[in-house]
Amino acid sequence: MRHTCFFAATAMITLGLSGCGPDSSSDDGYLNPASDVDLPLTTFRLRDTEGLEPVLQYTAFRDFYRGIEPVTDGDDSGIAQALREHLNPFLGATPNEEGTDYTSVRNPLDLINEVIRSGAVDNFNEGRQLMRDSINKDEAASYNTPANDALIRFTEKDSDSNVSDADRTWIFPMLDWTSNPNLGKVFRATQYVARQPAEDDEGPAELASASWSGRYNADSFGTSGFNQPEFAAASLTGRTRGNVELLQEFIGTQRDTMTLTSASGIVINGEEPDCIRVVLSYNDQRVQVFTSKDEPPAVDDNGDRTANPAHCGNQQNGEEAASYSSIAIARRQ
Repeated sequence: MRHTCFFAATAMITLGLSGCGPDSSSDDGYLNPASDVDLPLTTFRLRDTEGLEPVLQYTAFRDFYRGIEPVTDGDDSGIAQALREHLNPFLGATPNEEGTDYTSVRNPLDLINEVIRSGAVDNFNEGRQLMRDSINKDEAASYNTPANDALIRFTEKDSDSNVSDADRTWIFPMLDWTSNPNLGKVFRATQYVARQPAEDDEGPAELASASWSGRYNADSFGTSGFNQPEFAAASLTGRTRGNVELLQEFIGTQRDTMTLTSASGIVINGEEPDCIRVVLSYNDQRVQVFTSKDEPPAVDDNGDRTANPAHCGNQQNGEEAASYSSIAIARRQ
């Protein structure tokens, strides 16, 4: 649970340094430039295209999706494939023939991250430039859409025929960049909320809401292209499959921790747990899988709430349901 606490603290720092009213500015006089963004796109689906720079390498789950593959076929007892099949509806992922990677994704977090990386929206570029200017002057600043009553909306012009009308418009009620000179860090946070599907919609998108946050080293933060976070956290809420949380460490210990809660329809070792925590250590090339069923994260102990050691998120090394050697992912070794 140490990682969860870290990211909770990160979110509090981000919100605490955000503006608090329309056209708000910091004490140092930086104007919050966030404004409405209404971006029409031909498609929400991201895929690598021959002759163009690859984009899938920047998607949030790419390392984890590939990295849980066992070195020796069968050593994982089918766990890697079960995890991927559970994730696919959340990510809008199209698996490759082997099922070990995806050839495209269609989800709001990866899409807005790619739009920011590509520099396609001037207002987003202004937000990144604000961060760079504040870093150079060693002064705090914030780009925050709620503070300016600004709304981000993406609309898809040419969608797959099986996509519902509600899933052709993606709304982001919050985008925030905050620079903190005392820490020497930049924080970014994004929130997405799906539109309510029609009552007669028989196949609504699995993803109901999502959020992403990341911490960057201020010295290397750039105004264009991809900024590599030091830490990142993604949280996905499903309509039928429960919730997904992915915590990623890109400095020091190279590790991803994915936790599924309120999970349904996924089988691990012949059982159907409702809580699954998967720890992927890229340096050690090791996957640990912790599971539990009907166990609350905390229990009452003489009137006090304490961590439940039987819950998958609280289990310790040696208590895992499965452990196996995984393949190498070059950029995370």
